[in-house]
Amino acid sequence: MFAIEDRLGGKASGGRIDIRVTNRSDPERIEVVVSDSGIGLDSKRYDAFCEIDTDFKRSRGGKGVGRLFWLDAFSTIRVESTYHRDGASLQRAFDFLLNNREQVMPRFEDVEAASADCGTTITFKGLRTKEYADTFPRRSDTFLRYFSAHFIADFLVGSGPTIFIDLDGELTEYPKAVAELTVGNPLETTFDHSEFGTLKIVGFTCLAEASTGLEGRHQLHLLANDRTVETRKVDNLLGVENLERNGQSDLVFHGCVSGEYLDLRVNEGRTAFNLPERTLKDISRACMEIVKERLLPDQVAKFVKDRHQSYVSFVERYPTFGFDADELQLRRVPFHATSAEDFASGLIKYQIRREETRQSSLQALIDALDLDQVPINLEATVESAAKEIQASEQLALAQHVVRRKLSLELLDRLIKRIRARDGKEDDYHLESTLHAFIVPMRVRGDDGAELKSRAHDLWVVDERLAFTRAFSSDKRLDAILAEGGTRDRPDLLVWDLAYGLGVTDADNPDSVDVSEPLRTVMVVEFKKPGRTVYAKAEDNIEQQITKYLAQLKGGEIESFDRARVRVADDCIFYCYVVADIRGDLEQQLSSWETTSNGQGRIRQLRGFYRGQIEVIQWQDLINDAWLRNRATLHAAGLSRNRPTPLKPKAEPPPSDDDAED
Repeated sequence: MFAIEDRLGGKASGGRIDIRVTNRSDPERIEVVVSDSGIGLDSKRYDAFCEIDTDFKRSRGGKGVGRLFWLDAFSTIRVESTYHRDGASLQRAFDFLLNNREQVMPRFEDVEAASADCGTTITFKGLRTKEYADTFPRRSDTFLRYFSAHFIADFLVGSGPTIFIDLDGELTEYPKAVAELTVGNPLETTFDHSEFGTLKIVGFTCLAEASTGLEGRHQLHLLANDRTVETRKVDNLLGVENLERNGQSDLVFHGCVSGEYLDLRVNEGRTAFNLPERTLKDISRACMEIVKERLLPDQVAKFVKDRHQSYVSFVERYPTFGFDADELQLRRVPFHATSAEDFASGLIKYQIRREETRQSSLQALIDALDLDQVPINLEATVESAAKEIQASEQLALAQHVVRRKLSLELLDRLIKRIRARDGKEDDYHLESTLHAFIVPMRVRGDDGAELKSRAHDLWVVDERLAFTRAFSSDKRLDAILAEGGTRDRPDLLVWDLAYGLGVTDADNPDSVDVSEPLRTVMVVEFKKPGRTVYAKAEDNIEQQITKYLAQLKGGEIESFDRARVRVADDCIFYCYVVADIRGDLEQQLSSWETTSNGQGRIRQLRGFYRGQIEVIQWQDLINDAWLRNRATLHAAGLSRNRPTPLKPKAEPPPSDDDAED
């Protein structure tokens, strides 16, 4: 390239370079031929070539050692060159050898050339060592990828010569092959940095293929003396995944950075900078901030807006992370963060620090109250502590409410799905799924060996059941009662309604106080949503419930630890049937009283039994749970328009140490 520039007066765009590579799969026979239409090796340039360390091209970044790498890599090297002198076209040829005494072995020089065209051809044959043989790219796409990456700045800017690469007959033209991947005109800016001096950035929006083989989509090419030295992935620093321009989308960014600071800090082979990784990252960050501000402001602004909306949605799903103002929280996470996992991983350390600080402050306050001398600002301190506790509990409660919201949405969809199926063959599976969603089937809640019994959503049926463990779901009565019982399986039997009813040990909520008989028991039956046929005798709801109660009353429930809990003779039974009141069931319940909302049915138990049976429509069960959940949300003051939290100390943005890795 320099030879062509010398011939054409500093411009290389009118020149040509041909590269032919053959026998790539055979390291011993591989051949690389490079021909240019440059100024040729005249006497001055030949003398510079023969000198081991020369400053002939130092003004353009040349260190005079590049040709020494040829000797390290190839077994045979031959140079042939045509040049002009005093109006005549002359030729010279020589072999370049790895030799202790003479490395340049002339074949001929200053002979008359057959053609007046200047230029040089260099032929490399046979890879010398296993290290080169193992790593030399055998595939065409790999070879072109390495080549394109090394000269990407020249090709993007388009100021270099035309280069043809012939890989065993496959021809590729540069910079056309790269230029065809660009969309729109180059974007250019210059800025001054306090440490790195004046840096110039030429940016290109390209088709995604421009980054094929490179790590990441968006690239920043750091140049020294107009040659690419290092290419760095900057996806995380840019943030925007897909760029748009001239009506095209899914574009990538390639930026070429140059400046005196980089020119003076490149190694002799121009293969790396003599700079620590930390400094290279700082340069990349500084440049990408300018790119976002000056070259791609509209697309970055759209990304920032979408990112904020993603964060809002994230906090709505995971309210415990909304412990500070949106703007502050977004500054705490990497700029590229857009997913729930990104936000959570970036904020978790701040959440932990905040909780640790809060707990330490509370402990300090508690310790202060043990002292004889009460602090002067005690009232303000206690008030501040109370607000901190309230804010923390609100966030935790919000997370609880959001989880319940999703549960209700799923339950509602499941019920509608069962109704829509209307008796299809696989309805049993849907019906079992509905039951299992509310509470696992065939389990006892007080059986510690069954872990699945620990998770349920019985709060949908009754808020008092949110943490109950003393229940049986779809278990035979003869497996629950200490003696007697039949094969009948109530859908849900609960004997631990609430701590306040005196049936649990406050210090051990999973235990049952066996010293007192059970005076409150709940029985729940789930009927398939949409069911209309209740024609059989066993389908009579009142008889079915009474049959269960007859076995429970006066009996003993055997808990998991073999302790027996007697059901009191005067036990009050709260019996619920969840069903759609339609078809035969509507006729069956026609003599029952209606509930307060006019949709359900209710009847007092008669004869030997105390309590009532209430039939609740599926939709009413869901609606009531929705109202309770919404009431919790509003009562706690949980919304996106919550009061602004206390301002924390100013914090630096995240380090993003892996931003370009």
